[in-house]
Amino acid sequence: MAKKMISLKPVMISGYFGFGNCGDEAILMSMIQEFSKTTSKDKIVVLSEDPKKTKLLYQVDAIYRLNPILIISRMKKSSVFISGGGGLLQDVSGKGFSILYYLSLIFLANLLNIPSVIYGQGIGPVQKNINKKLLKWVLNRVNLIMVRDKQSRIFLEKLGVKKNKPIIVNADTAFLLKEKEVPKSILDKYRLDYSQGTAVKGMNIAMVIRNCKEVGIDYKSKIIKYAGISDYLIEKYQANLFFIPFQVQTDLPLIKDIIKKMKFSTVKCIEEEMYPDEILSFISNFSLMIGMRLHSIIFATIANKPFIAIDYDPKVKYYVHSLELPELLINLNQLTVKNVDNKLKYIEDNREMIQSHLKLKKEQFEREAFSNVQLLYQFIHKKVLERN
Repeated sequence: MAKKMISLKPVMISGYFGFGNCGDEAILMSMIQEFSKTTSKDKIVVLSEDPKKTKLLYQVDAIYRLNPILIISRMKKSSVFISGGGGLLQDVSGKGFSILYYLSLIFLANLLNIPSVIYGQGIGPVQKNINKKLLKWVLNRVNLIMVRDKQSRIFLEKLGVKKNKPIIVNADTAFLLKEKEVPKSILDKYRLDYSQGTAVKGMNIAMVIRNCKEVGIDYKSKIIKYAGISDYLIEKYQANLFFIPFQVQTDLPLIKDIIKKMKFSTVKCIEEEMYPDEILSFISNFSLMIGMRLHSIIFATIANKPFIAIDYDPKVKYYVHSLELPELLINLNQLTVKNVDNKLKYIEDNREMIQSHLKLKKEQFEREAFSNVQLLYQFIHKKVLERN
């Protein structure tokens, strides 16, 4: 059990928070669940796009992530600055500017002589040489680096980061997330009371897809492809198919476009807002996950549900390979009815093995994620004692 933190100063956390992204919010929620065991929630300061919502949801302090004056003021009073988790330090998603934002915060902490920690992040891809140089320069000034996969460590080591200090590899922080009961109104509305047997036919299938640059390339054909696969699952397997948007603002328009192209009207789309711990619990009602977003696959692992992972980003591939289940991976550009059907047949032929393996991996990743917490506590205690 973790010891009570010595420090009475706040802990500042930065990440992709306040944007309604289930994966990133799951990371934050799990961090707060653990940190609040040893320190008061009002001593946790989160940089958020929507501070009011973050405060309401987590009962912590939160400030706007783009308010430099307030950030500097609050950072000066912090015991440690935590950059984590998720895939913050990369330049391929969005407009590629996020890496500069997150590196500038770490640099600011260094400038203010505030200890900094990279907490359970997946690093990369980083394509621009200038960003690689900045990454090396800034991260060599970080006090403690903990990444969520071996590929991130290899990438940083090749850049020349932390030659004299180890880069620690542990699991994604979301493995510490605790389930919360789904509101009965949602369960009743969507009638998630079907048989949870092992047969493919008639089972509940959750589908989590992401509206991103890769989907935007030839968008119309991608929509038709998704719609065709969805219709096939319903027609051949009598599947109860549910689309679950992990970021409503971006994913829901894509889902609605897919549904418009489908011939079966039995497909359901969960439009109600649920918190990450509720979504994790919700997924336990399904027999199979077809997931594009990384944390949909992580949630499936936690819930011990077989999945088909859609490889659109290296982080998805890295994670599935870390599970030692590459047979469950399918590239976005190879997403066809035939290939999905082959994956389903493999899952049914190997369901017991898959679920047994997922159980072992979940337990391993939980231990690794908790190791992040323990290392952070040890680091803060050491820094406080040094200052005293």
